[in-house]
Order: sequence, then structure tokens, then C-alpha cells
Amino acid sequence: MKISKTHQNFAVILYDQRALSHPDEFLGPNWKDVLNFWFFIDTLSPEQFEIAWGRYRNLDPAYCDSAWLLAENAASKTIDVFNVPGAFSATQYHVFGYATCEVIGSHNLLENGNSLVFTDLIISPEWT
Repeated sequence: MKISKTHQNFAVILYDQRALSHPDEFLGPNWKDVLNFWFFIDTLSPEQFEIAWGRYRNLDPAYCDSAWLLAENAASKTIDVFNVPGAFSATQYHVFGYATCEVIGSHNLLENGNSLVFTDLIISPEWT
């Protein structure tokens, strides 16, 4: 299995190399989507990275905080609460960490009528 830089970082942060061979045990039912997202962010050019980062910086801080709390809660309901900070930190940048938590808990967010705020900032139709 090919492993992204972010997935490698995740295993290092958790001090558990099993996270590489058994991501489903660490990332929950949306693990394939998380790994695909991590591969996607590995492919972003510096220009695309800056565009995504700029979109994040332009969010209203109160809206950003609210969306982050929803993402963190959704991820915490999906995977071991101790793995959430590891998944967030593995990306090394807030917007990508927030989006990772959204992807982990996406089924919870969408079932409750919430949108994927950070993921939508990053995944731009012209890049896919």
C-alpha cells in the first residue's frame, strides 16, 4: 500500500506503526476517504497550498471556530478520542487538520445537516 507523507506523520505522532498497515483501526469507517484526502493534499502545488490557506484565513473567525468544534466533535464520535489530535497534527497546518477531522466524522456531520466547511475550502473543482 502506498503511504502519504501525512499518513506517515500520523503513525509517528501516535508512536504506532500499526496505523500504517491498519488505518481502519485508527481512522474509523471513513479511513479510505481520509487516506485519499491525505494523498490529495500531498499533491497540492505551493500555489494551490497558498490558495487553500488564503481561503482559510478569509473565514470569519467565529464561523471558523464553530465549524471546527463541529468537526472535532464529529471526529471524536467516530474514532478514539486520543487519535483525533494525532490526525489533526499529522497534516501540519490547521486548515488541513480541520478538514481531516471533517472527513473522519463526515457521516456524522452530514447526517446532522452540517456541511464540510474546511474540506470544501481545500478541494477545489479545478484541482480535481
